[in-house]
Amino acid sequence: MLTRDLDPTADMVVRELGATGTPVVRLDPGDLPNAIEMTARFDGGRWRGRLTTAHREVDLSEVSAVYNRRPNPPLAGAPGMRPEDAEWASSECYEGLYGVLYSLPALWLNRPDLNRSASLKPLQLSTAHACGLLVPETLVTNSPSDAEKFVSEAPTVIKTLRGVPQRDADDAPGQPLIVYTWQVSPHEVDDTVAQALCQLQRRIEPLYEVRLVAVGAQLFAARIDSPSGRPAEVADWRAYQHTDRISYTAVDVPDEIHRGVLAYLASLQLLYGAFDFMVDTDGRWHFLECNPNGQFAFVEYSTGQPIARAVADLLVQADAEHATAGQTGA
Repeated sequence: MLTRDLDPTADMVVRELGATGTPVVRLDPGDLPNAIEMTARFDGGRWRGRLTTAHREVDLSEVSAVYNRRPNPPLAGAPGMRPEDAEWASSECYEGLYGVLYSLPALWLNRPDLNRSASLKPLQLSTAHACGLLVPETLVTNSPSDAEKFVSEAPTVIKTLRGVPQRDADDAPGQPLIVYTWQVSPHEVDDTVAQALCQLQRRIEPLYEVRLVAVGAQLFAARIDSPSGRPAEVADWRAYQHTDRISYTAVDVPDEIHRGVLAYLASLQLLYGAFDFMVDTDGRWHFLECNPNGQFAFVEYSTGQPIARAVADLLVQADAEHATAGQTGA
């Protein structure tokens, strides 16, 4: 399991794996090279070796599955090392670690390189449409005039294409900030649009919203009721988390959405995805985005759906298949 120390979602999966007796090693690539030692040798057509932490040692030949959650990148550095040399050493650690891990005959949920491409919002929209899902009209531009024209044609929201830089109140590196989706009017469009590509999308008036978590072929959906989308309210349900203005309830997934979601995962070679949908007043589900590494803890806690168990079951199945292959010499 590759993740950082504080990860409640990973904790839930660890507990489920522990209940099955499946051996788990949890580590953060951010501890490489200073707190993790790795030795891998390519011989006889495969990689063999070990990963060693302060408390555990992993035989690479025994790795049956890799759960990639929220790992930090390797972080090299030593007294007297120049920053540019530390950056280069960190990159070398990343290339070596993931190059070896990708080569192992193990199940990935999901591979970081696949997560990276699957996180591209424009690619998500075109893939969803190709898989039969409804997608709102969207414009990506750094042209102020084109942006103003698009916004003036119909109610529109603006959304980030990716997360914002991590910084604290003093603009120093710190915690990640959240930029909510918000409705934009034509008079708010100015020349600052030219400074970066901006994503503008037609506003949908929601009856409710849905967070749908896909684990392999299993789908778990939560209906989200909040003030999102109402006049004078923030057009993003995340703004109401941890308040009494939001509620989550389990909801059935229509057959056409079920088919579209599974086709989407197959198209982008994913085994996991956290999808966001907006359901309009006519009951139509509109695809907004899919975080290939999105957390699910709040869905499980709020609705009681056994998502962590489904993740664990997928990893345990890979472990059983790995053991069988080892016994047969495959």
